[in-house]
Amino acid sequence: MCLTIAVAGNPNTGKSTLFNALTGLRQHTGNWPGKTVERKEGEFTHAGQSIQVVDLPGTYSLTAVSPEEIVARDFIVEARPDAVIVVVDATNLERNLYLVLQVLELTDKVVVALNMMDQVASKGIHIDLAALAEQLGVPVVPIVALKKEGIPQLVDAVVEMQAGKRASRPVRVTFDESIEPDIADLEALIENSPAGRLEADYPARWLAIKLLEGDPEVVTMLQAAGNPAAVTAAEAMIERRDERPEIVIAGARYELINHIAQCAIQHDEGVEYLTDKIDDIVTHKVLGIPTLVLIAGLTLWAIYDIAGPIGGLFEGLFNVIIAWASALLAEAPWWLSGILMDGVLVGVQQLFVFMFGVLVVFFFIYGILEDVGYLARGAFIMDRIMRWLGLPGKAFMTIFAGYGCSIPGVMGTRIIDDDSDRVITAVVVPFIPCAARIAVITALVPIFFGFGLPATIVTLGIFGLSLLAVALIAILLKKTAFKGEPSSLVMELPDYHWPSLANVLRTTWDRTYDSMKKALLIFVPSSMLIWVLFHFPAGALPTATWGMQIGRYLEPLARVIGLQGQDMIGFLFTYPAKELSLLYLGLSHGIVGGQGILNVIGSVWTPLQALSYLVFLTLYAPCLATVAALVKEVGWKWTLLNVIVSLVVGFVFAGVIYWGGTLLSLG
Repeated sequence: MCLTIAVAGNPNTGKSTLFNALTGLRQHTGNWPGKTVERKEGEFTHAGQSIQVVDLPGTYSLTAVSPEEIVARDFIVEARPDAVIVVVDATNLERNLYLVLQVLELTDKVVVALNMMDQVASKGIHIDLAALAEQLGVPVVPIVALKKEGIPQLVDAVVEMQAGKRASRPVRVTFDESIEPDIADLEALIENSPAGRLEADYPARWLAIKLLEGDPEVVTMLQAAGNPAAVTAAEAMIERRDERPEIVIAGARYELINHIAQCAIQHDEGVEYLTDKIDDIVTHKVLGIPTLVLIAGLTLWAIYDIAGPIGGLFEGLFNVIIAWASALLAEAPWWLSGILMDGVLVGVQQLFVFMFGVLVVFFFIYGILEDVGYLARGAFIMDRIMRWLGLPGKAFMTIFAGYGCSIPGVMGTRIIDDDSDRVITAVVVPFIPCAARIAVITALVPIFFGFGLPATIVTLGIFGLSLLAVALIAILLKKTAFKGEPSSLVMELPDYHWPSLANVLRTTWDRTYDSMKKALLIFVPSSMLIWVLFHFPAGALPTATWGMQIGRYLEPLARVIGLQGQDMIGFLFTYPAKELSLLYLGLSHGIVGGQGILNVIGSVWTPLQALSYLVFLTLYAPCLATVAALVKEVGWKWTLLNVIVSLVVGFVFAGVIYWGGTLLSLG
């Protein structure tokens, strides 16, 4: 028999950390049916028993305000898991108990995982575990998910409760006399409806409460189930009341939470937390932005300083493989040898030499910032700037993720509650240079502008132009298609803690692996096509190949930004994956392999042409995979707008830089 466990909890309580600790590598992600909300599932074995784990979206409540909340509560009722683990932050227990009480209204198969217990004492908090379990009526297990402490005991509690060895008598919220009779009347109407109970068998009392709260999803469900009488009765009850029922209901829950806290929690007075001391600096209205810029600069420095040696290791390794393959294909036809050697092997070599290190370094630093708890501060710091652009502070988190890959950046817009803000953010995220484009930038910039400070300044300048494009487009959309105020920033600032190296390394590997896998799937067939274009017709002069012939038609367009037709065609054929850019440049200029490409480009272009190329590469049209992600998240209309606008912006910015630099004799 396979048990199914759902893991629920507020954001930033360590819910996903617990999920990873339970399932390890045996997990997969997807989307919930009909939703853009991510679905994570995994499995593990405990005492010979197979257990499936479903990581529910992080929510603060189970009210139908966001898709995440609807997904979480529907799964608890409709899928009927054998147990629900509600992960709570032990250092902020009172706030987390609101969700616990709402889950207990849906099911009595609940185990509370009291996470971050290692931080409780340092915050002057004392929790009586026995009293807390008695007050809630369900098992309470202390854990430290990051260190995997208490997890075996947590799973034991789940298994024992499911087997009936642990009692579960969940506490119920009792509302005041002004509203309990209305709940009872609605409960009877729902239970005695001729149409029968809802197919999913939601608790009748819960449905009655939700009707009085004005929950639109529950209203729709009851009407669809043929029970309009309950809906009509609830509307009449709400109409005749002086105070809104949802306020009375929420107040009763908070009264119970306060009672539980008085029985089970004590706080020392006058304790000054380390988190508050750090936040005095990093979220300071003057020091916050420079701190954020410093972190961005250190990230860029690390990419230049560390990614290069990593690429050098891969170049040496692939040189050995290429030499072996060259000997193996010595007798093969020239075209087969060329496609496999120069089109595939050399192309894959470049992918690993110039991109793998960039991904590893970026995702490692991103993972540390995420694990430490700084990313939420970044959103808080940037909230004022984001609001000036017409975007919420949360947009910063998705934009920052875009530097690793545009796809998670676009998909990350799901954390934004307002639909218009979400669409605008998704449209502008692809203007942020992803790791593939950063790899090309960090490879070419030193050839023309040197290393160290000059390279950093030029690279930051390119990043600055991309942010300017983001700002202009966001402001334009907010003032035209999406008029109105941006949604306010409501998000949790988790406590700082030391990052888990194992957790950071795992997320770094997962993100790097996913990015490289997607790149390779597109890269290999595209690189073969590019090789064929610049080597056929067979025996033709290099200037007469198909690729060069197409380039002639694009020559006038290329001149707009100071390049040649053969350079412009590269933007067309590297559109599926920007990682192809360096391979294309090598093949179009008659060179393959490693640093040889960079040396040739350095002798063909002027620094001004290189800068124009990099600016256009950064801004013109997202890659094919990002287009697919955009279509999925915001539809064809906004995706097409992004592609058209990015092409226009790319030409304008690159053209202004090239011709402006030419007029100033900077070429």
